[in-house]
Amino acid sequence: MPNLKDYYDDLLNWEGEQVIPLVDAWPVPLRQAVEADIVSAVLSSGVKGTNCPIRPGSTNQSIGNQVESYTISLLQQHTSVFSMGPCSGAGYPDKTLTERSTRLKMPLEVKATSAWNPSDSNRRVLTSSSKKLRSQFRTPIYHLLLTVLYSPTSTHATIDAIRLDFLEPTTTVSVRLEASVNHKILSNGPHHKKVI
Repeated sequence: MPNLKDYYDDLLNWEGEQVIPLVDAWPVPLRQAVEADIVSAVLSSGVKGTNCPIRPGSTNQSIGNQVESYTISLLQQHTSVFSMGPCSGAGYPDKTLTERSTRLKMPLEVKATSAWNPSDSNRRVLTSSSKKLRSQFRTPIYHLLLTVLYSPTSTHATIDAIRLDFLEPTTTVSVRLEASVNHKILSNGPHHKKVI
């Protein structure tokens, strides 16, 4: 199975970019500091057990997005060593985790799920392009995946737990080569087309 470092090296080659480190091993003191700050924020915010209101008619993806936004807004009010902020632009990561004292910026990806199952093999896409990482982060780059576990009802989602995964260069990943088209490509493409 490929790991995250190999994936990024292959991705950079595929994109025709110089191979540079896009993932580094977490130093234990930094990992412990992040964990302690987020544990403290979870406890002081009281987010666990709270109910995130859900807009009527929301899809599963929309519910996940609402839960993510709700949880991060509560947590970021209670972190003291690190700040959680937006990461502009499309793609990975959603957010930036910044150490206040050093201004070290780290990719923070936020996911939400109502059914954590350690045997579940459904994909959780992290990244498909290196452009955002290359443009907004400098080595060393430490990746954090924050997953909100919740229980949904028709009107709200109860926040059950916050899971932190400190991704390493050796973290196993599933890689799928994908191709996509859009209306512009289809409209201008050299292939035969007919509208009926």
